[in-house]
Amino acid sequence: MLKYLNDYKWVLVFAVLVALAAGIFAWQKDKYNVSLSLTISRAGTQNSADYKYDSYYALKASDEFGSAVEGWFKTPEMAQAINKQAGLDLGAPSLASLSRRFQAVKISPTTVEVRFGAISANDAKNISLAIANVAGARADLLNTKSNQGVAFTVIGGEPVIAADPFNFWQDALLGLIIGLVFGVFVKVAGEYFKTID
Repeated sequence: MLKYLNDYKWVLVFAVLVALAAGIFAWQKDKYNVSLSLTISRAGTQNSADYKYDSYYALKASDEFGSAVEGWFKTPEMAQAINKQAGLDLGAPSLASLSRRFQAVKISPTTVEVRFGAISANDAKNISLAIANVAGARADLLNTKSNQGVAFTVIGGEPVIAADPFNFWQDALLGLIIGLVFGVFVKVAGEYFKTID
């Protein structure tokens, strides 16, 4: 028994390190999942004596603008602006991590749902407010640059905040099992190749 323990001590050390890493990673994950609905409203109409289809075109225009709002959240610039507005310091994140920070989906021509994670309920509220402010400001900027007489507003709803409980021991145990399996595989493979030589 002691011989096996001595032979596989580095496998055990590796498995414990993987278990600790898995537990720490689980502990650092976002503790809350948040869903925020953004409503897109048409604030102006284009005067035309020739066409009587303003309602149809208004819906089409809102749908196109909804796609634009959805696209904003795929850019690192939007994530950076929201974090700055919310007063959050994320250190030096990569462009890829900023692009994945928010998941926006257009669920109707006038509604875009934004989902994200937050460390605390207070951060979740601050980020939700920042999203509504930044999206609204960006829509206002587009409205001022447009000479078409049609304007859109973006209004943030009440965020839905759900706790995302983590289980340190469950993740650590899973890490231990994966570490043991991988460690034993490497050890056995190493011994096998030694016998071939």
